[in-house]
Amino acid sequence: MILIVVLSLILSIDVGVYLSDPSTTWRGVLFGLAATLATSLFAWRPAAAGTGLLLVALVQLAAGQDGSDFLFVTGAAGLVVYTSPRWFTATYIAATAALTILATASLEVFTATALPAFALLVAVSASIGWALRAARGRENRLARDLADLSRERTAAIAHERERIADELHDIIAHDVTLIAMHARVLERVDDPTLHAESIRAIRDSSDQALSDIRRMLHIVRDGETTPTETSREQRADVRSTLDDAVEALSQLGAFISAHLESVAVSAAIEQTLIHVIREATTNIAKHAPEHPNVSISLRATDEGVSLEMKNSAPNDARSSELPSSGYGLDRLRERVALLGGELTAERTDETWTLTVRLPDR
Repeated sequence: MILIVVLSLILSIDVGVYLSDPSTTWRGVLFGLAATLATSLFAWRPAAAGTGLLLVALVQLAAGQDGSDFLFVTGAAGLVVYTSPRWFTATYIAATAALTILATASLEVFTATALPAFALLVAVSASIGWALRAARGRENRLARDLADLSRERTAAIAHERERIADELHDIIAHDVTLIAMHARVLERVDDPTLHAESIRAIRDSSDQALSDIRRMLHIVRDGETTPTETSREQRADVRSTLDDAVEALSQLGAFISAHLESVAVSAAIEQTLIHVIREATTNIAKHAPEHPNVSISLRATDEGVSLEMKNSAPNDARSSELPSSGYGLDRLRERVALLGGELTAERTDETWTLTVRLPDR
């Protein structure tokens, strides 16, 4: 915009000089207008503008004019440096030097003393253009850095939200579900032994949930766990988690059949199996009918390890009105897929089956 304003003023001055000075020829005004219009193209097409200025100067020299429009050619060196790629900048400066030498040596348009003046003008103009180009480059780099930082911050926030959601669902939701189901047991039965077991389960689950909430809040606030508060996943292994699942479901009245083999797996596979067992246990507690039949199978395979948890689930019978978010199975599929495994969850006849196949390493 500033360039357009300046060139408009130059154009107005040229027209005014032509109208007020009878000695000014129309050819001089025409070449001046052509040089001005060519310079204005730098706002849109820098290469076309530079080429146009060189052509105007060449035609002016061929027409036997005084070469006054060389001031546009030399002064525009800074605009070329600022707006054009390096190859065009080098070509433009070389062509300018050639035309200047030609005008001085062959056509005798300029005196020999004019060469240093033109060289100085080109150097000053190019230096200003280079400084502006460098400043623009720094500004663009800063803008890219800010954009990268913004994307990293957004990704970090999203990752932290997913981690918190995983903690809430995989750990706390499990305990809260057991608390809710044992509270329903207290409402339905009068057996003192069952009452005592449910009260003990509610107390243990609530204590564990509070401990996990404190640990998670500490992670969110300080970014790391404390030495004294370690997550259940860090303390547990697959076998102990299965034992806990069997005990929890038995306390809720489930009939359990289990076939559990000893399996040797990596830490990542073990943590994923723990998540799967907790999620399946929570779903059985929430959605299976009263006193369901539950079968659990953990065995080693040629490909790695297989876990199957199956429970009776008639289409018209649900023991709980607790809502299902659908979040747990989706996240489990992601975890299993990342480790090269496969998770299937489906209803067959009157059973609900969750099967996970994972490599052992």
